[in-house]
Amino acid sequence: MRVYADTSALVAWFNPADEFALAVTDWCRERTTEFCWNHLLRVELRHNLRRLSGKYAATAWHAYRAGETSRRLNLAAHRLGDLLEWGDELSARHVGSSAAGTWDFIHVAAAQHTGSEVFLTCDAAQAKLARKVGLAVKLFV
Repeated sequence: MRVYADTSALVAWFNPADEFALAVTDWCRERTTEFCWNHLLRVELRHNLRRLSGKYAATAWHAYRAGETSRRLNLAAHRLGDLLEWGDELSARHVGSSAAGTWDFIHVAAAQHTGSEVFLTCDAAQAKLARKVGLAVKLFV
């Protein structure tokens, strides 16, 4: 199953101390997930994982790095400029009716362009936008 997981869901996937870790992990374990991956997700996730502290911070970082090394996270051929343009086009159509932020629009647009079967997030505004544009959404709350 091709899954686009935004950064909130990916942090929960890699960090056992995250409040959504159990729900995200259980959902992914019940399915064969192939994560859609792009340069924006990579930069955003790495930044958020570096900010972690506590006893599981190193575990989260090493789990993430293992995902890259094992090729579980393969970068798509999409250029960063394309991702930004897709997000901008989506924003132009829906910004007045959505509380989602700039990066949320880019993630939702990227999910559309990658042919993702499901969009995973822990962000209610982003989930609402994704549903509005026709994506199947799993929101962890």
